[in-house]
Amino acid sequence: MQKLFWALIWIGFAPTTEAQYYYSDLIGIRQVETKQQRFKTLHVRQILGTAVLPTGEVQTDFKESYEISFQADTLQQIQVQAGARTNTTLIFSNNGQLAEQMEKRAGFTSQITYSRNKQGYIDRIENRFSDSLSEFQQQEIHLWSYNATGSPLKMWRILEKIDGVLDSTEIQLTIDSTGLVTEERSFKRGRETGFFYYYYNESGQITDIVRFNSKFNRLLPDQLFEYDAAGNMTQRMQLTGSRDVTYLIFRYGYQTNGLLSEEALFNNRKEHQGSIRFSYLFR
Repeated sequence: MQKLFWALIWIGFAPTTEAQYYYSDLIGIRQVETKQQRFKTLHVRQILGTAVLPTGEVQTDFKESYEISFQADTLQQIQVQAGARTNTTLIFSNNGQLAEQMEKRAGFTSQITYSRNKQGYIDRIENRFSDSLSEFQQQEIHLWSYNATGSPLKMWRILEKIDGVLDSTEIQLTIDSTGLVTEERSFKRGRETGFFYYYYNESGQITDIVRFNSKFNRLLPDQLFEYDAAGNMTQRMQLTGSRDVTYLIFRYGYQTNGLLSEEALFNNRKEHQGSIRFSYLFR
């Protein structure tokens, strides 16, 4: 079972050969900040997640909790699954912008810092991570640039390995007349290495992230999103890496106050695989 969708951004920043950088770096960060602001408005101090199997039984080896401190502007997540513990801390600025996140689990540490330009847009993301079990260390930097109206135009992804070797990728973005990003193309040494198309609904929310899938030799959605009338995401479909075109389906339920009540996982045949149910404690 996966973590909350809005918490997935710190997984998406790990080293990868292909990534939806616009979505993970910019859209994902804004989603986290919006969630944190909602917690603050509703005076949430703790969130508890309980894993439930398709049979209705509670999965006893899974525990998930969030502690929220508004005095220190932090959110701390603790997840325990099959005895393995992961601690994640998010630190926000006084105006609610994500400034830093740290993750620790057995042998692995990651520290990500977010810097912004004078207009408040993210212009630098720096991730230092290490794995003592495999004696692996690396630093990854994302440098974002924008046009005069605040739409992102380009990003440089720079990897620095423990031996000092640098590897860089240029990400070029295309925007439409409304300022929304419609294409993301990556280049290494002047050669195009991949691309994504972004599609939106009338409210400007992303509905499809599409790329050319070399395994199936055609364009396929990597992710598909659905929303309710209030703008809450109700479903996310994610392409798997199997030999056939199959998707994992995540469905989200909400309380009347907009807080997430349940995240349910289904396979490609829409068979229920399990859920995480959330309860809240308030100040």
